[in-house]
Amino acid sequence: MMNGNLLSGPQFPSGIQRWKEHLGAERSEANNEKLRVALGEKDYKQISYLLSWGGSLNVDIRHDGRPLIFWAIHDSAMDVVETLLKRDSIDVDFTDDDGRTLMSWIVSFNSSREVVGGFRDLAERRIAGLLYQKSTSLLNHPDRDGRTPLSWAAEQGDPTVVEWLLNQPGIELNSKCKLGRTPLFWALSNPLPFGSPSDHRVRYLLETPGIEKHSWDNEGRTLLSWAAGSAQEQAADYLLADDNIDVNVADNNGWTPLAWATMNGNERIVELLLASKHGVDVNLADKDSRTPLFWAVQNKHHLIVDMLLSRDLVTLCSAVRRGDLAMVKSLVGAGYDVKRTNLLSQTPLHSAILSGNYEIAEFLLSRTTAINGGDNEGMTPLRSAIQQRRVDLVELLLKHSAETKEIKLYEWFEAYNLTGSFYVCLTENGGEKTLSVARVNEIASSNEAIQGPWNRSSEKRFILFKNSLPWQKGLIRDSIEILQPNKLHLSESVFAGDGKHLVLSAAILLFPWHPDQELGGLLIPDKEECRITWTIRRGVDARSEPVWVPLDFFSTLQNSGIPEDGAELFTQFLHDLERRWLGVCDLAEEHLSNCRLEQLKHKGSNLTLIDCLAVDARQWAEFRKILKGHAQDARSFAQKYCQRYNGGRGLERIRESIDRIEKRVNERIHNLDQTFIFLPAMFASSLFGMNVNLLSNNPDWRWYILVAGVVLTLTVGGWLIFKSMGPSKER
Repeated sequence: MMNGNLLSGPQFPSGIQRWKEHLGAERSEANNEKLRVALGEKDYKQISYLLSWGGSLNVDIRHDGRPLIFWAIHDSAMDVVETLLKRDSIDVDFTDDDGRTLMSWIVSFNSSREVVGGFRDLAERRIAGLLYQKSTSLLNHPDRDGRTPLSWAAEQGDPTVVEWLLNQPGIELNSKCKLGRTPLFWALSNPLPFGSPSDHRVRYLLETPGIEKHSWDNEGRTLLSWAAGSAQEQAADYLLADDNIDVNVADNNGWTPLAWATMNGNERIVELLLASKHGVDVNLADKDSRTPLFWAVQNKHHLIVDMLLSRDLVTLCSAVRRGDLAMVKSLVGAGYDVKRTNLLSQTPLHSAILSGNYEIAEFLLSRTTAINGGDNEGMTPLRSAIQQRRVDLVELLLKHSAETKEIKLYEWFEAYNLTGSFYVCLTENGGEKTLSVARVNEIASSNEAIQGPWNRSSEKRFILFKNSLPWQKGLIRDSIEILQPNKLHLSESVFAGDGKHLVLSAAILLFPWHPDQELGGLLIPDKEECRITWTIRRGVDARSEPVWVPLDFFSTLQNSGIPEDGAELFTQFLHDLERRWLGVCDLAEEHLSNCRLEQLKHKGSNLTLIDCLAVDARQWAEFRKILKGHAQDARSFAQKYCQRYNGGRGLERIRESIDRIEKRVNERIHNLDQTFIFLPAMFASSLFGMNVNLLSNNPDWRWYILVAGVVLTLTVGGWLIFKSMGPSKER
């Protein structure tokens, strides 16, 4: 028994071991409970104390579904994190509900703590290194939004951590998240405080080989756009040094880098963009037609306004089109030139008229007198208002002395929906113009409507008729009623017999021409009469010298510019006469072309050709005679009127107009003569090339030479005879 008891002696120590293990388990369970309580209370001092005991603590204990190491990283308890990572049993592959790893969290922590000596705490970089040692897959692991640790570090991390990540083999530099942004995009999304020119995270990324610098995110924004919006001056300067960068790329909202810099008041970046070699376009507008200058004015960035003001061409026009009167006033108040034209050569006033905004048009007219310029299509503000039939805008422009000389008579009639039974009266007095309309038959019941009050000083009226009916009915007093075709009618008469008022008239019924149609000559259809009349009265000038003062002008011309005097109206009449003469020459050329085609159609067998050409030659001679008479009569009338009643003014201009008519029309008639000479020869030669029947029997070629020579001789002889008929008749 004693031996048995002795043999059983070694069992005692094993019981002690079990007892110790039991006590250790109880202690571990108690410590784990303490650790759980400390984690719930975020008591990291207690947690650090418990971890220092070592033992079999459950370091993967969780709170709200997340492990201790996650909370330590989340709450910046870096000493606890380092202690945990030194344990072999720690699980570092945890991801939270957003798919973010421990690496993602640790690199996005940016410590602001300072230690003795002024060195920044580098715990984040050490911890990232420990994590990387435990699991290299954490380096590029994306979260559910596609963001990698480098992406988070670039946006929120410490620059030294970014530098460390960039130095790790296998790091993915240009991985894009679901927003289409690379780590560099996220680095540039950080607005810098005022006066901070750079961000080291951005610098490290930009200087890393292989970094993509020419990409867009899902919003269409470029790296330069983010740099401009975040005041990243050094990054913007770095990007602008790239020869291949496009500085005018707009994002999905239409905002360019310049727009972003302007909206955020980043003056230095605006300067960099404007001074760059890439040609920044300050006129690019967003989807709502808002330009960088708009944002500068809207946000009261006055220095940027000054930088953009002289370069901008469109902002004021855009504000006008939107009807934004407040912005229009702000721009004008800032010094915007209201005469400046946009890319279509339109002024802001053009835009106001086109958009039909009376209030803005009135404001702009109060700031400028330059209201008569045309755009790329020659459209003036007044013509735009007329075409839109905006009578209120027409009257507003006329009140501010809009020029009417480019407006044709038919445009007034269309704008006011008038027929030939109406007339238009333009009145000018002291720089202001007004317009009125009335029926033609009302003229007879109001002498003053035509004669005008005798006490008028500077008022002038220009009365426009669609046809010559008022003259034919005798409604225009002391003017010619019946016109003879092709005669230039010029007259002067004393009105009312007082010797102080004169009525002067010019009129013509150019052609019509109805030759013998059996011979196929040129036919010129009936044309509308062209008439002008004006009245003048005796007065005195500023030096009390006697002068003749123009009162009223009456016209069927298309030109509606109020003449300065009778000489200018007569010049307008001569321009219309020139147009009519050239129109006659066009008809004559068309007639000869038809003769040529007709002869070719008959293969040279039309026997009436010579008769037709003889009639034409007589017509050309008659044209010369009529033209010469017009020129002589016009010169004589102009000489007398300008010297006697107009102080010599306008005479030279009238002479130039007459000389031009003679020169241009005589050249055209000369060309008609040349065509006449060669037509028979051409038709004769066509016999050999087109009429194969004549060649079927192989006749002797000398006969054709003889025939052609005879035809040509007769043609030239006939032409000389007919040409001499004109001068002989004149003599």
